[in-house]
Amino acid sequence: MKRILFFILISVSLLVFYSCASNSSEEKPQVEASDDITDVDEVVDTEVSSVEDDVVFLDDVQEVPDNEDEYLRSTNELSAEESVSKQEFEEDKAEILRIIAELEKIMKKGDFEGWKKYIAPDSINYYSSPANIRKVQKKLPDKTTQLHGIKDYFTKVFIKIRQGSSVEEIRYISKNNIRGGYYKADKTTFVITYYFVKIDGKWYVHIPPVE
Repeated sequence: MKRILFFILISVSLLVFYSCASNSSEEKPQVEASDDITDVDEVVDTEVSSVEDDVVFLDDVQEVPDNEDEYLRSTNELSAEESVSKQEFEEDKAEILRIIAELEKIMKKGDFEGWKKYIAPDSINYYSSPANIRKVQKKLPDKTTQLHGIKDYFTKVFIKIRQGSSVEEIRYISKNNIRGGYYKADKTTFVITYYFVKIDGKWYVHIPPVE
């Protein structure tokens, strides 16, 4: 009798087990592919395509040099009979900046003889004249300053006016005459700090005569 009851219990247990297993497998949700899930390779291809639509490749871009506008400003006043190429402009500006750098060293040392090498001969002659030096002295705001010759002009006038003055841009008056200076903060006022004249292919500082 006990043996029969044992087999009945075993059979019932097995039926319950298989029934639960069957129900759980039927109730388990199926994972379906979502429309929001895309293959990684497809995502990359799509992103690259959309980006390329907005990209201008560097090979297709015409690069504009930084000093293009300055070149046009520098040569704007030249007459129709005169012209300065872009290369000439770059060479002239480089030489003028070199001269100014040398003059800065000369002014710091007070080297009068070194200064004269960079000044145009007509300017040397003009400021060597006692009559012209007297004209300069009359124009000075400090009436106690005494000028006895061109060397005094160099040490007491030229250095005081021009030491530390910068030239950021140049302007051609003619092919052999240039003004050098810089723009004020307002970007509309151009301050002239130097005049230059080319003589026999060489640039010199020109000092305008006193009016």
